[in-house]
Amino acid sequence: MIMFAAGLQNTTSDLLAILGIAIALSAYLSGIRLYAIQKIADIPDNDPQKEDKKRKIQVKLAWLTLADAPMVFSAFLLGLTVLLYPVTGMTPFRWFVPLGMGLFLFAGVAMVVQHVIAWYKTLSELIDQVALNIMLVMLIVAGVLWWIFLYVEQH
Repeated sequence: MIMFAAGLQNTTSDLLAILGIAIALSAYLSGIRLYAIQKIADIPDNDPQKEDKKRKIQVKLAWLTLADAPMVFSAFLLGLTVLLYPVTGMTPFRWFVPLGMGLFLFAGVAMVVQHVIAWYKTLSELIDQVALNIMLVMLIVAGVLWWIFLYVEQH
């Protein structure tokens, strides 16, 4: 198997760590999905806006799937990579790790984007736009400083 990311040697312990994170994130996303589905079920039948409320939740569930589905498939492929040989004696396909890691990365980026959008919507409703812009600049500065310290530490 090829090295997919810096520091990841595709050892069983490396893949188990990523697999554990993928499973935990899948469970997290599943919990959110179940909560949203319950919110649909809790809409009273006599609510005149039932279909509109239901549709809004379904759209959010569709966006959630953008992170959920790749994360589940990533966990499946990485789990097969780790467990297929010890359980069945069969060698996993070489493309399981790159595809699993790629799906993991895609799902992670999708989750980050979705969280940032949700944070922005929440903060923009609660805080004046000027304060929101100041907070955004502070987050960017903190991120750049964090990156610089990591870079300096590695070199």
